[in-house]
Amino acid sequence: MMNSKKLTSCFFALSLGLFAQTASADFIGIKVGGGIWDHDVSGTVRYIDLVNVDLKNDLKLADEQDTFVYAVFEHPVPLIPNVKVSKSGLSTSGSGVVSTPFSYGGTTYNVSESISSKLVLDHQDVTAYFQILDNIVSLDIGITAKMLDGYVSITRSGVTSRNVISGTIPMIYGAVGVTIPLSGIYVGVEGSSLNIGDNEISDITAKVVYKSALPFGIEGGIRDVSIKLDGLDAVTASMTFSGPFINLFLHF
Repeated sequence: MMNSKKLTSCFFALSLGLFAQTASADFIGIKVGGGIWDHDVSGTVRYIDLVNVDLKNDLKLADEQDTFVYAVFEHPVPLIPNVKVSKSGLSTSGSGVVSTPFSYGGTTYNVSESISSKLVLDHQDVTAYFQILDNIVSLDIGITAKMLDGYVSITRSGVTSRNVISGTIPMIYGAVGVTIPLSGIYVGVEGSSLNIGDNEISDITAKVVYKSALPFGIEGGIRDVSIKLDGLDAVTASMTFSGPFINLFLHF
């Protein structure tokens, strides 16, 4: 279940950080929000070794909840893009007894050995985009810089092996949606994607948004992050994180 206390704390923390705005909403739009993403995890990863390690069966990683925050700044100045900045936690951990031997990072983990493991793929996104359509139907197109800051660690008998996964990845960004007139409800899909050679990354969100006449709103939906890496920091991986999210936001 979603952790409502975490969501409420995140929302009010953002509220306290706002400054008074002097510009008219007809010319400048500002939106800040934060929420919780309840995601499962699946896939494989390998580091140095040539055999894939299963995230759940071998590393014992569990489904998890993570928080995220974001801010959007829109303006009417031609040729200058709008900006969205977001920060999202993405981590999962687990522990258990090895049932099938596997190797990771040059170390072999044998049957009946107890291990604990953790996968972190926290990231920050900076998106510059243009509004192509902004009526009942909306369409945004731009680019995203996704900055990964993570690692994989495995602990056995008090000894931890750890490798870093980090880098800045340029991605194509797009968003499309429909506003239901006189309802305050918006339904849409947004995301960013990269497909170069054997590296494929996508971060897609399908959502329903309710924006009230007051400067408050709520949105929820499904977010799916798919990451396929071939050689980033010597890591090869095929991982998927998917599940529902909910967040509150302020808009001006």
